[in-house]
This record gives sequence, C-alpha cells and structure tokens, in this order.
Amino acid sequence: MSDTNNAQTEGAAPKKRSKKLLFIILLLVLLMGGGGGGFMFWRHRSAQAQAATAKVDTKKEKKSEEDDVKEVIELLPFVVNLADREEPKYLRMTVSLGIGEGTEKPDPLFTTKVRNAILAVVTTKTADQILTVDGKTELRKEMLEAAQTAADKPAIHAIYITDFIVQM
Repeated sequence: MSDTNNAQTEGAAPKKRSKKLLFIILLLVLLMGGGGGGFMFWRHRSAQAQAATAKVDTKKEKKSEEDDVKEVIELLPFVVNLADREEPKYLRMTVSLGIGEGTEKPDPLFTTKVRNAILAVVTTKTADQILTVDGKTELRKEMLEAAQTAADKPAIHAIYITDFIVQM
C-alpha cells in the first residue's frame, strides 16, 4: 500500500507544479497583452491629439487668408486633359478667385495670366492624385501659389473650386 501511496503522491506533485506554471504563464501573457493594448491605446490617443492640433492650425491659416478676400472673380470653366498615361482622362473645373481689392471688371491680361498658371499646374496631375480630399486640397494650394506668382494686382488671397468633374 505504501508503494501505491508513493505513486499517487509522486503523481500529484507534478500536476500541482504544472498548474502553478500554467497559471504563471497565463498571468504573464495577460500582463503583456494588457501592457501592449495600453501602449497601442496611448499611441492612438496621442495621434488623435496631434491630428486635432493640426486641423486647428490649418483652420487658422485658412481663416487668415480668407479674411482678406473682398471680392470673388469667377473664371471661365477649365476643360483639360489630365496627365494619366494609360488612358485619357479629362477634368472640368470652375475656379473662383478671392481677391483683396475689388475692381469692377478684371483686366483681361490678369485673368489670362492666372488661367495660364492654373492650367500649368492642373495638366501635371493624374486623376488618382486629385480625386481624394487631400489631393484637392493640395491642388488648391498649388493653384493659389501659381496664380499669386503669375499676377500681382489685384492680390489673390484664395482659390475656390466651385465645379469639379473628372471623366474617367
């Protein structure tokens, strides 16, 4: 009988150790998972905070530019070939200029220079580049810089895209 008791005692000890070891491993896995999840949550929250700060800064910049707009001049619609190589794609776009000083009728040389500068920017773009929200924002910035460089008076403070169609 003592041999049977010894065998049972010896068999029971490893089971307790394996349960204890399993419990420790499970606890470590849970702690590591919780720590990793906490870290990912913290990173996500800090990225959201940075994005919110960037949006506020962008809104302040836009507001300061657009505060100087006294009059809006609508240009004739643009119909251009985009820079897509695989198949022809076209853009129809109407643009309005936000200017500082109002004149009754814009000088034809002024509008011609601005249209030329805008065409130079738009024809370098592909449909994929301009169909996203960020792409349109970047396009507006580039068109504004080109228009400001092309014509001095009246001062151009903003560009508004009022019509935008891409034919695929």
